[in-house]
Amino acid sequence: MKVSRVVNIMRALSTTARTRQFGALVKEFERRFHSEWTHYGLARDLCHPFEPLPAKIPVTVRALQDSDVPYLLSMNAPGISDRGPYVRMHRLNFLKRNIGQCYVAVTEEGTPCYMQWLIGARQNKEIQEYFDGIFPVLNPNETLLEFAFTPEVFQGKGVMPYAMARIAEKAPEIGANRVITFVDHQNTPALKGCKRSGFYPYLTRTDRWRWFSRDVKFTPLPAGTPYPFDVEK
Repeated sequence: MKVSRVVNIMRALSTTARTRQFGALVKEFERRFHSEWTHYGLARDLCHPFEPLPAKIPVTVRALQDSDVPYLLSMNAPGISDRGPYVRMHRLNFLKRNIGQCYVAVTEEGTPCYMQWLIGARQNKEIQEYFDGIFPVLNPNETLLEFAFTPEVFQGKGVMPYAMARIAEKAPEIGANRVITFVDHQNTPALKGCKRSGFYPYLTRTDRWRWFSRDVKFTPLPAGTPYPFDVEK
């Protein structure tokens, strides 16, 4: 394990201990010990026009700058959530790998309030190596959106669906017209946000964890498969 990753893990553990928010680490340990977990694969075809609803606060999208990182990924952020240290740790680690292009949404005052990476098919090798096969190999016309994050103080303001839609629209700059992303089946707010960003379900991924080892299975979904929250009970 690289030194930078160890440092970030220690920061996450330190913040977790300081805030006494151990629930996220316990749940993650339990999941990786023995579970079967489902994610939805979502896609957006940029050949079909889609206009997202604006966020509740005005934001614009641009490439990440070094000065944005302390605002977005500080382990001492106000109101940090139970999973806050864990999700920040992963993004800090990924930031050092130089895979894809990270974009941010910024407020009118220039404060970064959302981040997400757009990664093209030319980096399939890096994607497969870093993520250990949990994403399909991208076709030449595809890009992957990954590691979305909204700091706690900006959550609930509709930033994610608008910013995600605009970041997806950067894909033609790297020769793609289809964007995919993956969301935990239990994360209904994120799934709803993806729908408002123009994405639709196209497959599922089942992660089978046994003793901290994972097997992955992709299952295509029929065209027109609804989101789980749209199915009448």
